[in-house]
Amino acid sequence: MSHTYGAIFPILAENVKPLFDGKKNAFVKFTKFLRLEEGSKIIFYTAKKLVGEGTIESVERMKPQTAWIRYKGQIFLTKDQYDSYVTRSPISGEERRTMTITIFLLKKLKKYKKPIQSIFKVTPAGRYLTSEEYNQIRAKL
Repeated sequence: MSHTYGAIFPILAENVKPLFDGKKNAFVKFTKFLRLEEGSKIIFYTAKKLVGEGTIESVERMKPQTAWIRYKGQIFLTKDQYDSYVTRSPISGEERRTMTITIFLLKKLKKYKKPIQSIFKVTPAGRYLTSEEYNQIRAKL
């Protein structure tokens, strides 16, 4: 049986550059993907393409206001984008009910030279990734 190796998370196309420009390393998400830990991989997905990846250095869950105070210089979103994200879902437009956000501090962030067409179905919430699936992705680079 395959174990969880990481996850694929969707990201808005406008946020790809800020995440991979070398200045920000905190990815924030309202998620129940709790099997992710230090050393797990996160692959980023936009417009049905895998665009880059990072390795989790640490994972924390906290209130959104606390997260911004602690990590504002590292979060890949602007203050307005962050405020909008923590208030309403960008997918459904519904008001947030969850009051805990997950902060993934990442290392080894790298944008793929050429985006890869995803062979995996990815929901707006994301999807877990096995080591075999990760190796399939790496083989396409």
